[in-house]
Amino acid sequence: MADAGGGWGGHKIGEMKIFRALAEITLIILIIGCRRDRPPARAESSTVAPPPVVAESSSAAPANWNVGAGPVLLVPGDASARALVVVPEENGQATLAALPHPASATLFSRAGVVQTAELPAVGDSAGCAFASLIAAPPPRPWNVGFIGGVVAPLPVDSIGSLSGSDSSRYVISLNRLASALPNDSSGRFSGLPFVLRSIWRFSVPDGPQVVVGTLSRQLNQEATPLQEHTFLIAEQRRGDSTIAAAYGERSYGDEETIESRELLAALLIGEARTPAIVVSRDFGNEVAYALLERTGDAKWRNQWSSARRRCGT
Repeated sequence: MADAGGGWGGHKIGEMKIFRALAEITLIILIIGCRRDRPPARAESSTVAPPPVVAESSSAAPANWNVGAGPVLLVPGDASARALVVVPEENGQATLAALPHPASATLFSRAGVVQTAELPAVGDSAGCAFASLIAAPPPRPWNVGFIGGVVAPLPVDSIGSLSGSDSSRYVISLNRLASALPNDSSGRFSGLPFVLRSIWRFSVPDGPQVVVGTLSRQLNQEATPLQEHTFLIAEQRRGDSTIAAAYGERSYGDEETIESRELLAALLIGEARTPAIVVSRDFGNEVAYALLERTGDAKWRNQWSSARRRCGT
């Protein structure tokens, strides 16, 4: 009997231990679930809306140039009085031949300054079209230019001209938006800190304030350090503290050839006054250009991208 009683007691104690262990595991799972469901703390006085899903920048380049900007895009050559003529179409010889001689060009800086100049003729050098600009006084530094078309500038502020509170708020917001984007398929950059490379800001007439930023992360390796570059467009409505992601791109590669992006100008294009930005895409030894347009509240799209080219001046 003593053996039977001792066996029953041992079984009872064992069942109680199992029950307690299961209860503890259940409690831990509930705690972890609650922590995961808890929303992140707000950054200062602004909230950050989730960004759209963004793929790597390896998709085919869109070719829908906005004809409201005229037939070609001008970008500076090796001097302010020399321009590279970027033709939107793949076969642009007919477009170049149809340009008036001389052609009247309108030049824009990032700050919105407008200048006019004439292109007497367009020459070809190793597949790249260049033209000299004639103006009195000679053209000052500029970022983009157009021949004909209906284009108006939107002045852009850089991070250096922003107040301390504004720049801090944008840094926090852009970091959060970048963190919410998908990582590379192997997850190599997951958890690494972002380094802010640039912030630009401009306002759309009767619309939101637009913030454009570039960020980077680096994975240090003995052979070749790998980098990740993120390009973001976000919007903040007037009187609203929410900063919503509107567009994003992400690229990966070694530091010598990874794609780097720079906002050249913000514009209103055509009779519809479509808000747009022109962006340069630098691949180290090649460069391309893109036209991104606003299509709605917190919605932008890559309307057109040029071919990558290596043009000496």
